Amino acid sequence: MDQETKLVLVTDDTPVFFIIQHSDGTNTVVGERTIPLEGCFNFRDLGGYVNTAGKTVRWGKLYRSSLLTNITEKDKDTLEKLGVSWICDLRSTSEIAAKPTPALANIKNRHIPIGTAKNESTESQKIYIPDDHRVYEPLMGESYRVFVQSKAGFREIFNDIIEKEEVPFLFHCTAGKDRTGVLGALLLKLLDVPENIILADYELTNQYADDILGEMQGLVNAFSTSEKKIDLENFRPMAEARPAYLEIAFDEMQKEYGSVDAYLEKGIGITPTEKAKFQTMMLEG
Repeated sequence: MDQETKLVLVTDDTPVFFIIQHSDGTNTVVGERTIPLEGCFNFRDLGGYVNTAGKTVRWGKLYRSSLLTNITEKDKDTLEKLGVSWICDLRSTSEIAAKPTPALANIKNRHIPIGTAKNESTESQKIYIPDDHRVYEPLMGESYRVFVQSKAGFREIFNDIIEKEEVPFLFHCTAGKDRTGVLGALLLKLLDVPENIILADYELTNQYADDILGEMQGLVNAFSTSEKKIDLENFRPMAEARPAYLEIAFDEMQKEYGSVDAYLEKGIGITPTEKAKFQTMMLEG
């Protein structure tokens, strides 16, 4: 940093943003990627990534997280300070019934499920959960193939963001890893962020693998038919954000449409005009 470069603090409360004023008259905005909340883990800002044209994703527009069931009053206050316009809950109806999101007075909460039908029963269905870690990695791969087929859900989400210009917005599932990971990847892909950066962002969830295992304990208790205690370490393949999982989703898109970009345009229905509008909304520099 040279002598003429200045660092200006934009806000002294959550979130913290800095404007770096360079000697050539240009500015760079820097923000916090991970925002700590008391009752929610894996809460992150998708800002700051540089796309293939050298433009930067704006901070404070796109947020991703795990479920919000246990957020505190302080957390609610933080969400309001972030200016979140609406929350997109990607979970199934039964997951929401088991662990609902508390009411937020000034923030809309919409249910747009990925990987399941919107009119799914609210009843918690008991299922057999294998006590064998070897079954879970292939199961994760199959889940990502299913997520790709949720084109109507993705279309609805993109319509609210682009057509209604409803940002900042927060999207989440249970762990903020799989369904959230695919949607986050598509948002960054639509902004022409390179795939290696998208995969690196996806992997950031791994710092919360133990927290995710804890959430899985709750799901096992709610949905398992077995009375036998299951070793949580068996679920480690499901708790980790392995790039191979996201690459399975990309491969599925490519197999059906030729490329991820074509999936966005022909599968989800994002027109070139909509893409340009979204990039105008979300990019700077």
